[in-house]
Amino acid sequence: MANNPKILIADDDPNFQELMQFNLEKQGFEVMVCSDGIAAKELIDHKPVDLIISDYMMPKMNGLQLLRALREEGRDIPFILITGYGSIDSTMEAIELGTVEYLTKPFDPEEITLVARKVLNMGQVKKELSRLQAEVRAKYSVENMIGQSPSMQEVYRNIYKASGSTTNVLITGETGTGKELAARAIHYNGPFRRGPFISVNCSAFSEGTLESELFGHVKGAFTDAHRDHKGRFELADQGTLFLDEVGDIPLSTQVKLLRILQEKQFERVGGQETIHSDFRLIAATHRDLKDLLAKGLFREDLYYRLRVIAINMPPLREHPEDIPLLIKHFLKHYNQINNKDVKTLSLEAMKAMQNCSWAGNVRQLENAIESAVTMCDGNMIRITDLPLELDDLPSEKNTDIDDFQGSLPEVVALVERRMIQKALDQNDWIKARVAKSLGISDRILSYKMNKYGIRK
Repeated sequence: MANNPKILIADDDPNFQELMQFNLEKQGFEVMVCSDGIAAKELIDHKPVDLIISDYMMPKMNGLQLLRALREEGRDIPFILITGYGSIDSTMEAIELGTVEYLTKPFDPEEITLVARKVLNMGQVKKELSRLQAEVRAKYSVENMIGQSPSMQEVYRNIYKASGSTTNVLITGETGTGKELAARAIHYNGPFRRGPFISVNCSAFSEGTLESELFGHVKGAFTDAHRDHKGRFELADQGTLFLDEVGDIPLSTQVKLLRILQEKQFERVGGQETIHSDFRLIAATHRDLKDLLAKGLFREDLYYRLRVIAINMPPLREHPEDIPLLIKHFLKHYNQINNKDVKTLSLEAMKAMQNCSWAGNVRQLENAIESAVTMCDGNMIRITDLPLELDDLPSEKNTDIDDFQGSLPEVVALVERRMIQKALDQNDWIKARVAKSLGISDRILSYKMNKYGIRK
C-alpha cells in the first residue's frame, strides 16, 4: 500500500464532505472530494484511487449506480457505501457487487477512519492473493513445462485439452515422470483454478485411515476421533482433488469412490449427514490398471469413470533429447537457491547424464543436479560431482580406463568410486570392514561416499 492512500469521498452534502476530509487527512490519508457519481467516475478515470467512500443518495448518479458502473468495467476498487435511506434491496445488491462495508448515518466520525483502514488492509490482502494466484498459474502453465520432444509435445496437447473442461483425468506414468506437475497444470489453467488444489497419496494410508482422510469423520466415529474432521473431498469443493497412486485404493473404498464421482455427495465416517462437494477429480498411478482389472484388484466401472481423459507421462529414457533442457532448467533453479554460478557440465559429465537409464526419471535427474551444484567447487560440473551410483552410469561402467577420455582427477575418481562400491558390496556395507579392506580410515571412507553420492 502507498504511504499515503488516496481516498475519494463522493457526497452532495458539503458539511459532511468537510468533516470526512478533515478526519481522514488528520490520519494521514490523501483525500479527494466530489458531489455526485458522475464527477466521481470522471475523477476515477483519470486518477488512481485506493478507496471510495460514497453516499447512496446523490444527484445524477447515486452511489449504487457508481459501484455498478465500476464493477461492470472490471474495477475492483474497495468501496464503502454510506446512506441514511438504506433498504434491504439496495444493501443486498451492494453486497453482491462487492461492497466491502455498508454504513448507515448517523455514525461516529472516528468510526469511518477505523473502517477505512480495515477496508484498505483487506484490499491489500486481496491484491496480494491475486498476485500470488497469478504467480502460481504462471509456474504451472504448460509453457513452463520442460521438453521439446514429440512425446512431451503430445503431453502438452492433452493438458491443454483437459484444462478446458471439468472432466475426470487419469494420468499414468512411472514414478518421477511429473504426474503431479501435469495435474497442477490442468488445475491452474482450468475452470476450477480459483479453488483449492487438494492432493492425497492413496498409498500412504491404510484402508480405514484412507476412508477417514478422503471422506472425513465425525467425533466419536472411532477411538481417536476426538473431533469432527473434514475429508479431502469436502476440502476440494470448488477446486480439484488429486488422487495420487489411485491404483492402491482397496476395493471396499473403490465402491464409495465410485458413488462420489457419480453423485458428488457422501457421508463422513460415522456420520449420517449427506455432504455435497463440487470438485474436479484428477487421478494418477504408476501401476498398470488394466493388469489390476484382470486380477480383480480394480473395479472396471471405476476405471472407466476415472479414465475419461487419459494422459501418459513418458519415462525420461524415451525422450533423452530433453535432458540438456532439463539440466539447464535445474541448474538455473539450484544456482539461485545455493547462490552459485555453475554454468555447465563437462563433456564426460553430460555424456554420463545422457547415457544414464534414469530409473527415477525427471525427479532423479533433478536430485542429481541439486547434489552436483552443491558439490561443485567451480562453475563446471565434472563427473566427480555427480551423485549417480555406478549401476546408473553404463557409459562409465562399460568404459575401460585406457579408453576413458577425461582429466586425471576424473579418472582417479572413477577408479575410487568403483573400488569403494565393490568393497561395500563384498563386505555387506559394514563400513569398518570396507575401510580396512581399502586401507583407509572410517572417516575417509564416509567422506568419499558422501563425495561420490554412494548410498545403500
